[in-house]
Amino acid sequence: MVDDNVAVRDAICHFIGRATPFKACCEAGDGSAAIEKAKERAPALVVMDLSMPGMNGVEAASVLRGMLPGAKIIGFTTFGKEFRRSLLEANAFDMILSKHEGLAKLAEAINSMLPRQ
Repeated sequence: MVDDNVAVRDAICHFIGRATPFKACCEAGDGSAAIEKAKERAPALVVMDLSMPGMNGVEAASVLRGMLPGAKIIGFTTFGKEFRRSLLEANAFDMILSKHEGLAKLAEAINSMLPRQ
């Protein structure tokens, strides 16, 4: 049996590698795992799903913002526009994208937030 969430995360990681000059260094299934992996890797950018089991993406982004103040954090969600706006005002995220905008929009965001080397 294949875990759909793992398959989606894997597809997004592969897409990032193909559509941007950057490589996804790791993925996590919940907010706590994302924080642990960020401690190990200190990424320049984090793409965070807001709806995760356990510690959700909003909570995890707040912790990551304190841990990695220079990192860019993109929220990726199905939540509505007003909710996304309120999260941006809370300063945990640099950008919040709707999953309905698609992966091409995510690639644009990544390319705009990270300097090419």
